[in-house]
Amino acid sequence: MTCAKTDEPRKSEPSPVEASGHYASSYLEDEEQDLERVSLLRTTEHASIGDERGIRNGILSWYKGSNSVTLATCVLLLIVDIVASVPMAPRMVLFENIICRNYYGAWESDAGTRNCKIEPVQSELAQINGWKETFDTIPGLAVSIPYGALANRIGRSRVLILALVGSLLSEIWIAIVCSLPQTLPLRTIWLSGIFQLMGGGTATVVSMCYTMIGDICSPEQRTTAFSQVHAAVLFSEFISIPLGSAFIAVDPWIPVLGAIGLMAFSTAMTFLITVHSISFPVKKKMPLETQGPSLDPSNRLMKTKNPFNDRLFSFIGLTPLLSRDVVLMLVAFFFCQLSRQFSGVLLQYSSVKFNWDYAKASSLIALRAVLNLMVLITVIPRLTRFFKNKGLHPTKADQSITVMSGVSLATGSVLLFFSKTPSVAILGQAFTALGFAFTVTARSFLTSMVDAQYLSILYTSITAVTYGGVIVGGPLLACAFQWGLRLGHFWVGMPFLITAVLFATATLAVYKSRGNY
Repeated sequence: MTCAKTDEPRKSEPSPVEASGHYASSYLEDEEQDLERVSLLRTTEHASIGDERGIRNGILSWYKGSNSVTLATCVLLLIVDIVASVPMAPRMVLFENIICRNYYGAWESDAGTRNCKIEPVQSELAQINGWKETFDTIPGLAVSIPYGALANRIGRSRVLILALVGSLLSEIWIAIVCSLPQTLPLRTIWLSGIFQLMGGGTATVVSMCYTMIGDICSPEQRTTAFSQVHAAVLFSEFISIPLGSAFIAVDPWIPVLGAIGLMAFSTAMTFLITVHSISFPVKKKMPLETQGPSLDPSNRLMKTKNPFNDRLFSFIGLTPLLSRDVVLMLVAFFFCQLSRQFSGVLLQYSSVKFNWDYAKASSLIALRAVLNLMVLITVIPRLTRFFKNKGLHPTKADQSITVMSGVSLATGSVLLFFSKTPSVAILGQAFTALGFAFTVTARSFLTSMVDAQYLSILYTSITAVTYGGVIVGGPLLACAFQWGLRLGHFWVGMPFLITAVLFATATLAVYKSRGNY
């Protein structure tokens, strides 16, 4: 994935493949026409305005640096998702086993614990998983925006490392609780969220990574860039979920401890790399007189000695994010993320309804990852090309694809609710996979609504509302599943009926929004 930001608007929309080289060459052409503008982009001390070769080398160095940052961002998100995906099914086995043994009082032997699919055991499992997501998210969400602001002062890499350490400690605590089931109640895994206060956890990692990509990529390339990041994450799910499930029959502890080891290794490597080489280009190195409006602390507009004026300026600076269309899109992100918290419920649902073990049930999630990759590789590019040939503005195309994706998500949820056979459930999962592009194109559509100087706070806000969806979605879907278990076999899919309504609401919010086109 190669991205470089341009200052001049494009008269035609380049293809994603052509865009990377096009933007790089445009920098070189602009350099010959406007030495003052190019001087802002050079990254070496040896370049000078009178030295054309030095300027050109500086531009190429910056361009290569942007590629490195983008690649590092993808790798980091890849590892974070692997750590979350590998132990997903194995943890369900560990949790269910602990709950089942507590219910039957069978800690000395396996006798009497074979029927763990009964309503009391599954209700407790759903409640523990649902509230775990909430308690894991609240602390990180509470400090995500302050840490986002702190990153602008002390550097993103330091905040990233702090967030990774907090996430690692959270994973370790869950493993400790599961290893001492007769000493620590299983519900004490809910305390793992406390460690997210250190750095903001996954919420901060995600917001920092998307901010980097938003800074580097031009408007024409954002959808492609976001798609490639999502593709990397989906690839990890495609590999990690079956990998974790494969070890269940051997020992569910293997993937759980392996994920912790990978997280520890990636945190250490991130620390070593960022300490010795931090080369991300920042705007504050640019001359003040040529920066234009900016949120950079070094900007002379920010250099007020009156704290009240500073707070007033910050409030005024955030007013563009309070427009009707931006609020509608943030609502859409909230409902979409709230509805997508059904991975754990899907495992339980297929296990109870079709009498599958968790290793087999996890194949539905792996199937979704495969289909999501196909959507990103084939469907989105073809739809984008189709709308381009029709002369539709890129922003309008993003909105149209988002609406189509929302309809697909709602349809898939309805099919999952009514499924009586595994084939119908697989079809429903396929429809939800086809709607995966929702957040990809919605993010690009929302980005077009605000100026570049507000991207950092915008992406942090997106992360905040999506994690807010996690806070509400986990308990909501868990309660819906418990309700369905009590009502009977037909109503076990109650969570998917609720998600269908929520996806429809999110789609309506996108449809009613007006982008800059």
